[in-house]
Amino acid sequence: MSSDLRAATAQAQNKALEDLAKAYEEAISLWTQAALGCNGRAQERAQRALSDNERQRAAVAERLAAGSQCELSHHDAASLQELAAKAFGERRFADAASLYSKAETMWDLAAEHCTGSQQQIAQRRREQTEIDAHNAEYCAPIFEKAREFTQKFRTAAPGLPVTERQAQSLIAETAWRRATTLCKDAALDNANAFIQTLARERGTPWTAVALPDNFQSVLPKPPAPRPSAVAAAPATPAQGANKVAGAAGAAGTAAATTAATTAAASSEASTGGLGAVISGALGAVKNAVSSPSTEAAPGRNAPEAAKPAPQEMDIRAGDTRYKGQFVREEGQVVSGNGRVEWSNGDVYIGSLVRSVRQGKGEFIWANGQRYVGDWVADKATGQGKLSFANGNQYEGSVVDGSPEGVGQLSFASGDVYKGQISQGLPHGKGQYRWANGQQYEGDYVRAEPQGRGVLRYANGNRYEGSIQAGQPHGQGRMELASGDRYEGEFHLGKPQGQGSYFWKSGERYVGAWVGGVKHGQGVFHWPTGDRWEGLFQADERTEEGTLHRKE
Repeated sequence: MSSDLRAATAQAQNKALEDLAKAYEEAISLWTQAALGCNGRAQERAQRALSDNERQRAAVAERLAAGSQCELSHHDAASLQELAAKAFGERRFADAASLYSKAETMWDLAAEHCTGSQQQIAQRRREQTEIDAHNAEYCAPIFEKAREFTQKFRTAAPGLPVTERQAQSLIAETAWRRATTLCKDAALDNANAFIQTLARERGTPWTAVALPDNFQSVLPKPPAPRPSAVAAAPATPAQGANKVAGAAGAAGTAAATTAATTAAASSEASTGGLGAVISGALGAVKNAVSSPSTEAAPGRNAPEAAKPAPQEMDIRAGDTRYKGQFVREEGQVVSGNGRVEWSNGDVYIGSLVRSVRQGKGEFIWANGQRYVGDWVADKATGQGKLSFANGNQYEGSVVDGSPEGVGQLSFASGDVYKGQISQGLPHGKGQYRWANGQQYEGDYVRAEPQGRGVLRYANGNRYEGSIQAGQPHGQGRMELASGDRYEGEFHLGKPQGQGSYFWKSGERYVGAWVGGVKHGQGVFHWPTGDRWEGLFQADERTEEGTLHRKE
């Protein structure tokens, strides 16, 4: 685990790829030893950690194979994109457009220098950065001015005469219609959403009107055609490592688009990305769609419109695709049922409420892992079923993507656990059944049988008493399939301390035990009533003892 922490820290600190590869090699070596030297649950955890590290190493190896020029191009392009997003958030649209154009060029170079998934990431980032550059130069100024005008109009609307209110609404809609000729992607969708809302509130058809003088300064010349991108290599399905390798490149992309559509982005938002993150055993997946602007809501005095019926839609927001029966609300916000696809291969199928997973749904990770069940506020919470990539399954209560409460864990080995679970691990009261027929019922602490419980062995033996680390430890009673039994103290699964052994044939020993054998002072009783008292060593009587006959 310490080696994993070192590798994760190196990756978070963007250490050199050679150092990162060495860190994962060390982790893989240690987990390989653990997988060979451990048994049971410990071995399963070691094998799972080994697989995770091997996947990470493969991703690093791919980046190394792409070469230093590829890595440098990615880094420089991502840095430029972050600077552009920061300028955009500060309303320095001209600076943002220039920086986005530079970032687009650098992503273009990265696509030339890289291969495989790194090339695909660069190509996607170049396409999005081209849109961001266009929106910063041509869309953002008019979008911002239209938003300001609409906000002031809505604030003043309740106190305006009807004719003045209608006139102001027509100016606002004209401004948004002008924005639609200059905006792209999500910004275009948001402008159209404002147009629809204003038309619904006004209740009369739109007629073109002259924009006020203060709009003229933000109206740009029509954009010139942009050169086409370099020819792309045949696309292959994105691997899970894309999200890690392209994290720097993703910084700013989603936030820049959001800023263009709402003109309210901040430098803090510019670090947001699309995709999913697993917490704990699974982790929880985060939604990357921008929150709706509250200004798109109907005015206070406007009549409430009938809720539109869901329609078949296929739309994109950044590198996220929505396909299904939806009602589009403000901008890119949708409600309904359908399919959401991320560029890294993750998929969600189910119910959305304002672009947030709510109700019943299924999430399928690119690695084959999946969750089917309840969603609350974009988190897997409620009752559900998890199927892990290694063949293990869980069914029961889930909180924020992690098994929590009461449920059943079914392992690929054939083992089954039923009972209380905390943070993805058996914890509390539970029952574990091994594939070989052995069973345990009792207390668990962080996945280990510990406390009081009953062990039923595959050979027919039964133990009841104190348990530590999954073994009899402390006071307990062992009933053997032969009919013999032992009552007394145990240490790590064996009689040790003071205890009594009863043979089915009638013999009985009461005394000291060490390592599962009679050792120390004790008394051996025969069914005839005779007894021997003295010192036992290695399960045998010694000369230091006395035989007592029954009178």
